[in-house]
Amino acid sequence: MHKYETVLVFQADLDEAVLNTAVETVETLIKTNGEVTKIDRWGKRKLAYPIRKQFEGYYVYMTFDSEPSEIVNIKRTLGYNEQVLRFIILRLD
Repeated sequence: MHKYETVLVFQADLDEAVLNTAVETVETLIKTNGEVTKIDRWGKRKLAYPIRKQFEGYYVYMTFDSEPSEIVNIKRTLGYNEQVLRFIILRLD
């Protein structure tokens, strides 16, 4: 298993309950074949440029351990999630 980090940008206009559910969904997605080590909610921040006519986003930072083969499935699932504006997954050394 390798260590990874991800930053997710969710839509800023989501309710608190919907946002919590979205973060938990990503967490359970990672936990199916890995382990989440840290979740840090950065909160609402202004975007550098508009994404889908949104000017703000809700940022969430996560570190997790996972097999490299599972990263493709995580990226695919996050790409289909309309609540996620942007995400990046990086492998830590």
